[in-house]
Amino acid sequence: MFIGRFLSVVVFVGVVVSAVFGLLIVKQKNQFKAEYARTSEELKKTSEQLEESKVLLERTSKHLEEVKAELAQERERAQKLDNDLKETQSQLADLQQKSESSSSMANQHKSELDALTAKLEEEKKANQEASEKIENLVKEKLALEDSIARLTNELNKFKQASPAVARAVSMRTGIRGKVVSVNRNWNFVVLNIGEKDGLVENGELEVFRNKQFLGKIKIVSTEPSTAVADIVMDSLKGNIQPGDDVLN
Repeated sequence: MFIGRFLSVVVFVGVVVSAVFGLLIVKQKNQFKAEYARTSEELKKTSEQLEESKVLLERTSKHLEEVKAELAQERERAQKLDNDLKETQSQLADLQQKSESSSSMANQHKSELDALTAKLEEEKKANQEASEKIENLVKEKLALEDSIARLTNELNKFKQASPAVARAVSMRTGIRGKVVSVNRNWNFVVLNIGEKDGLVENGELEVFRNKQFLGKIKIVSTEPSTAVADIVMDSLKGNIQPGDDVLN
């Protein structure tokens, strides 16, 4: 009689402990599901920002090349205007000298002198405009170079951040272990391997029995020597049981 009661108490305690353990695992599983969703969203945003920075950097670099080409053309034009200006000044000086040495030809040279003076003023104005445009292009070129440097720095930061986020869903190969228990109601399993064996949250393992593929599981939480994993239902080829092998 006493033994029967004792066994009943033991069974009851076992049921309670199992229920509590199951609830704790479910709670932990839900927490890590939320963390996985957050990490995946962060990875998605980082990848989008990386692509946006790449596109912006490419456009800015292309615009810089266009500005450089335009700057080279304007400098060439300014050099030509400067040469024309010097030639006009030389012609003007020559005509002024001729007018002073020969008063009889003064009227003839006056119209030429006036025309050259007007041309000289136009060339001075064009030269000034070209100089101002070159100055603006140089400023734009410097601004674009600063923008490219900033974008390149941001791009490098995103490239460094992406692997760090991606590590949250990656796991090394060559891991082997066994299924300790299976929860049919919540479709998860408990494993005899954990963090120290190389498991990481969201990593995937395959389940075998006697080399026969049974399905896949996804890690939702890890301890140093144990882990909890969801059964990937659409991968099932058989009934997963305690003692089945897991590996990747």
